[in-house]
This record gives sequence, structure tokens and C-alpha cells, in this order.
Amino acid sequence: MKPIVNDVNKLIHSIFKRQNPILAELIINWGKIVGVKYSSQSTPLKITTSRESGKQINILHVAVDSSSVSMELAYQQELMIERIAIYLGYKGIHKIRLLVRG
Repeated sequence: MKPIVNDVNKLIHSIFKRQNPILAELIINWGKIVGVKYSSQSTPLKITTSRESGKQINILHVAVDSSSVSMELAYQQELMIERIAIYLGYKGIHKIRLLVRG
């Protein structure tokens, strides 16, 4: 009997791969990227694209459980971006926006 998580991951990948394949990878592997402590208190929501100084940048929107977690992750933002780049093999995310769940 195989774990249900494999089926859930396949479903997530098939839903998001057309919209944004980076987001699918981040959702599935969020715990590996940010660690167990933060993955249980945060969730990647969407990726938006913006232009700054003539360059296209990708912004990852992350929902967090509380303002204290938001503050902790704000200090870890550069490290998270670097870990995402290492995981993906390229710099696919340039900024992170944290949204406190209300």
C-alpha cells in the first residue's frame, strides 16, 4: 500500500503545472526548502510577476499563521530565496511577500 501523499503531490503538480510549474514544486517540497518549523506555519500561495528597473522579477506570496512567524520569516527572507534557488537550480524567486492569515 502506497502513501496517500504521493497521490496528493501528483494532483497538486497536475493542477499547478500549467499555471506555474515553480509554484507546484514549491508547494510539494515546501518542508524540504524552509524546514519543518516554518513549513507547518506557512504555505506558498501564488507567484506574481512584476517589473523593477527594467527587469522581470517573481514574487512568492506566502501565507503565515501569525505576525510573530511573519517577523521571523522576514528576517530569513534572503536565506529562503537562496534555498529556493538551490532547490530549483536557478533563481526563480526574487522576493517574498508574507501575508498573515486573518
